[in-house]
Amino acid sequence: MASPPKIVPRQRTPADSAGGAARPRKKKPKTKRTWPYALALLGAWGAIFGAVFFFRWVSDLPDTNDLLAKGPSHDVTILDSHGRLIARRGLTQGQMVLAANLPDYVPNAFIAIEDRRFRYHPGLDPIGLVRAAVENAVAGHVVQGGSTLTQQLAKNLFLDPNRTFDRKMQEAMLALYLESRYSKDQILSLYLNRVYFGAGTYGIEAASERFFGKPAAALSLPEAAMLAGSVKAPARFNPLTDTDASFERGRTVLRAMQDAGFIDDKTRAEAESTRPRVVHGTGTPGSGYFADWIMAHLHEYVGDFDKPIVVETTFDIDMQNEAERAVTRGLAKDGVSLNVNQAALVAMTPDGAIRAMVGGKSYGLSPFNRATDAERQPGSAFKPFVYLTAFERGHTPDDLMNDGPVRIGKWSPGNYEGRYEGEITLTRAFAKSSNAVAAQLTAEAGPHAVARTAHRLGIASPLSEVSSLALGTSVVTPLELTAAYAPFANGGDGVVPYGIVRIHTKDGKTLWTRNASKPARVMSEQNARELSQLMTEVVTTGTGKAAKLDERPSAGKTGTTQDFHDAWFVGFSADLVCGVWIGNDNYTPMNHATGGSLPARVFKSFMEDAETGIPVRPLNGLALPVAANDASQTSGTGSFDSFLDRLLNGN
Repeated sequence: MASPPKIVPRQRTPADSAGGAARPRKKKPKTKRTWPYALALLGAWGAIFGAVFFFRWVSDLPDTNDLLAKGPSHDVTILDSHGRLIARRGLTQGQMVLAANLPDYVPNAFIAIEDRRFRYHPGLDPIGLVRAAVENAVAGHVVQGGSTLTQQLAKNLFLDPNRTFDRKMQEAMLALYLESRYSKDQILSLYLNRVYFGAGTYGIEAASERFFGKPAAALSLPEAAMLAGSVKAPARFNPLTDTDASFERGRTVLRAMQDAGFIDDKTRAEAESTRPRVVHGTGTPGSGYFADWIMAHLHEYVGDFDKPIVVETTFDIDMQNEAERAVTRGLAKDGVSLNVNQAALVAMTPDGAIRAMVGGKSYGLSPFNRATDAERQPGSAFKPFVYLTAFERGHTPDDLMNDGPVRIGKWSPGNYEGRYEGEITLTRAFAKSSNAVAAQLTAEAGPHAVARTAHRLGIASPLSEVSSLALGTSVVTPLELTAAYAPFANGGDGVVPYGIVRIHTKDGKTLWTRNASKPARVMSEQNARELSQLMTEVVTTGTGKAAKLDERPSAGKTGTTQDFHDAWFVGFSADLVCGVWIGNDNYTPMNHATGGSLPARVFKSFMEDAETGIPVRPLNGLALPVAANDASQTSGTGSFDSFLDRLLNGN
C-alpha cells in the first residue's frame, strides 16, 4: 500500500518580510461612536420613568383649594358646678387669624426659630438642608432638621408622619406647589393656624387662649416666643406641661430673633426678664376622664357647632380631688400585696348628678375610662336586684331560708370559703352575702325576672338570663351599677346619670339646658326602705364593715368575682352614691382581694373626706341609728344643740 504524500510547509521568503511581493492588506472600516446614542436613550428612559414616578406622587397629593377658608370651631370650655374650669377641649383650628393682623414679632418669632430664610426660599431651603446635614454628621445623630415652614405646613395639613422616601418627595413637591399658589403671608397664616402647640391645642389663636387667656393679637413678645418655642417639642415645651422649660425655650427664641435682626439687644433683654402668666386650669389631674365623657356625649345635646361653647356640669373639683386621693392612697398601700393595678370610682347624688369620676389610677398613663367603659362582672354586688325581685314577690327581710349546699340543675353554687350557717333570715343572708340563698331566690323567681328588675333600675348592659346571674356573672360598667343603686338611696326613683346642666355660647346664648322631669318610680318606698336596711346590715355586721362611715349612716354591698378577677363596693349615704371597682386590665387574678377589703376602704376614705361639713342625715326612710344619736349627745352640749337644730330645720 502506497504511503500518503508528504506535505511540506511553505518557507517564508525575504520578500514576504519586506512586503515587496506580498499581498496588500485590507483597510479596517471606521468604527461609529455609539455612546451619545446610548446616553440619549438612557436619558429618554429616565425621563419616562421620572414622569411616571412624578405623576404617581402628584396623583396622591391632596386638594389645596380653600385652605384659607375658616374651619369650624370646636372650642369647648367645661366648668364644674361652682363655675371652676375643668378642661378646655376641641381647640382644633379655632378662629382663623391672618399673620398680617398679628404684631410683627409674633410671626417673626416662628420664622427666627424655625425657618430664618422663609421669606426668600421657594419652599425648599438647600442652605438649611446642607447645614442640617453637616451638624448631624458632626454630632453623629440627628440634632437638626432641614424642613422649611412650608414643608412643615404640607406635612401637618396632608401627610402622614411616616419618614418614607415617598412621603418626603410628596412633602417637597407639595411645598413647592403651595409656594406657587399662595403668598408668603398666606402660607405663614396657614402655618400659624394649623400647627400643634401641645395640650390638645392646634392653631395660634387656640394656643393663645389656652395658655395665656387672651387672643393671639394681644400676645406679648415673651408669650409669642414661648409659643414659637413649643413647636419643636409640644409635649415637652408647652407652657402647661413645664412652665420653666417653656420659658427657657422662649429665651432661646428671643436670642434667635435678635440674631435674625428682628429685635435689638435692649428689646431682647426686656423680654427675657418678663415672665408671662400662664393660665392653668383648676381641674385635677384625673379630671380628664370626666371631660372625655362629656365630650363623647356633647353632640347628643347640640349636634355640630361652629362657635366656642361653655358646658356647665354637675362635677365638683373638690370631690374629684378627694376621689383621686382615695384611689391613689389605696393602691399605693395595698396594690402590690393584693396584685391589683387598676381602680375606678364614680360618685353621684341620689338623683344621678355626677360629682366625681376616676377612670383609672393615672389619666396621664392611660386615658381609658374604666368607670364608664370597663365591662366587668359585679359578683355579689348584683344581689340587691335579686333580693328586690324576691321582695316584690312576697318575701320579707325576716323570711327564713336554708344557707347550705344547693344544686340547681347541674349547677352547685358554693359560699365563699365553703361556710354555711343553716337556717337564717334574708337579712342575715344578704349581710353575709350567701350565694346559696341568692341562687335559691333567683331560681324561685326566674333569671328573667331578676334581669328585668336590674334593667328597670338602670342596668343597660345585656344580662344572660341563667341561674348564675344571681352571683353577678354578666358584665356591667361601674357607672351603670352605681346609678342602679341610686334608687335605693332616693326612695325608689329611677335615675339616669348625667353630667351636663347647661350649654351656652361664650356670648351667653343658651343652646341647651337641663329640664328635670319627674322621675319614674322603679320600686315601692317600702322595698327601697327594706333594701336600704339590708345594705346597712352589710356595713354594720356583714362583709362590708370596712366601709362603715364613722359619723353618718351608710349602706352598701360588696362584690367579689370567681378567682378574684374583680372586687367591688357600691354604697351610699343620704347625699352621695359611690361605686368602687378594683382589678387588672388583663384580667389577671388578684391576690384574694375581696369587695370588703380595698374597695370598701377606698369608699370609706372618699366618703369621709367628700362629706366633711355636710350635715348628717338619715338614709331615706330610715331613722338615724342610735350610735349617731349617742355620738351627738356625748360630743358636748354645743354639738347636741346643733344636732337638734338640724333635725328641727329638716336638714
